[in-house]
Amino acid sequence: INTSGGCAFPDLSATLVWVEEGSTPGCLNCVMNDLDLSVSLRGVTYFPNGRNGPDRVNSAERVVIRGVQNGDIATITVNAYNLAKRSQNYALVVTGCFGGTQNQLYAEGQCSEFECDNSASHRTRNILLAIFVPLGVILLCCVGGAIIRRRKKM
Repeated sequence: INTSGGCAFPDLSATLVWVEEGSTPGCLNCVMNDLDLSVSLRGVTYFPNGRNGPDRVNSAERVVIRGVQNGDIATITVNAYNLAKRSQNYALVVTGCFGGTQNQLYAEGQCSEFECDNSASHRTRNILLAIFVPLGVILLCCVGGAIIRRRKKM
């Protein structure tokens, strides 16, 4: 863990996910390709999802260690416990302080998607247009039809 760049995030989080093949209905041991996540820090091994050992049930596993300190060294391990096929693809995402400032997914001087999210106003505008444009067309047709009928009567 390296907070020298100003990162003040107090947690280390590791998340492991993989796509599991469908199992037989009514199965008792339903994880066909079981991967195990563990994180070792300061001589303690942490297991995912609040368990005291490997998670044999889920294909999404997460370890969160609160209060990590600058200079801590964590070892993140993914083991294949049981595989029904030769290999298993997976994704591992780790967040924490790794020698820099907080991650930014936007260019300098711009705002993040969370700060600049205007999708609600776009949706509102589109919904209002979808309602009022057809109503306006119907109104124009009614007024135009009334004018035509009035002229025919004269």
